[in-house]
Amino acid sequence: MEKKQTTNEEKPVSAEIRKLESQIKRNHVAVVIIQFFVVGIVAGAVYGLIKAGIGVFFGLLFFAAILEGIAFSLIRENKGVKKRLEIERTRPLFSPMFAVSLYKNKGYTYDIARELYCKQTGRKAEDLSKEDESVIWQYSYGDFTYLLMWIIENNYFQPTKDFDEDDALEAKDLVSKIKRREEFPTAYLEAYEGYFMEDSVKKKARAFVIGYYKDFYENEVRKFVKEKLNSELYGFPFRWEDYDAFKVHIDEAYQKWTDAV
Repeated sequence: MEKKQTTNEEKPVSAEIRKLESQIKRNHVAVVIIQFFVVGIVAGAVYGLIKAGIGVFFGLLFFAAILEGIAFSLIRENKGVKKRLEIERTRPLFSPMFAVSLYKNKGYTYDIARELYCKQTGRKAEDLSKEDESVIWQYSYGDFTYLLMWIIENNYFQPTKDFDEDDALEAKDLVSKIKRREEFPTAYLEAYEGYFMEDSVKKKARAFVIGYYKDFYENEVRKFVKEKLNSELYGFPFRWEDYDAFKVHIDEAYQKWTDAV
């Protein structure tokens, strides 16, 4: 009996791919609806100019401009989501024999970080040097580096099971340098293409790290950088004094978690 060939449509896809595809569709539908309303509002503005005067005309145009701004942000968001989707489609599906990523960022936030960096420095994207780009990569990993440093500093790091013996030794050597503060934690993410695996956290703290990262961490970082650094997420470099100020939040969360379990 001839074995049936698997078509592209029959190939399994990951939950992440389905999520990204759904996000693209939702944004696209929202943009279409917004454009429909904008056309109606502009038509109403022209009619208002004739019947009610220039005040109504400009008022409606202002509202239309706001809607256009929302549509533009959704279109821009979709560009980033499509890049992530392309990357996800090239990755094999994880099975139980492979480690699962806790953090993955293969440049997803680089454009945001570059825009914030250029705004801060007054430079244009085309004029940036390699040194500038290195700082921007630090910015782009700002949604994970404090937690990664906490994992390393508290001896909760271990090489993922996906590493062979040589890779594991290299990872341990790099992590030792980071712990001694000879390298920033961003060096680990740069070395491993923006990935950090769940099983790279020892079992003692793994459940806490996964839950804290997914449910609380990002909001706490956003609040911290806004209040203490007068900045935005993806708009600040990693600095040891900032990490030392923030890590007390992780320590407190971990203490509450250990008390509860």
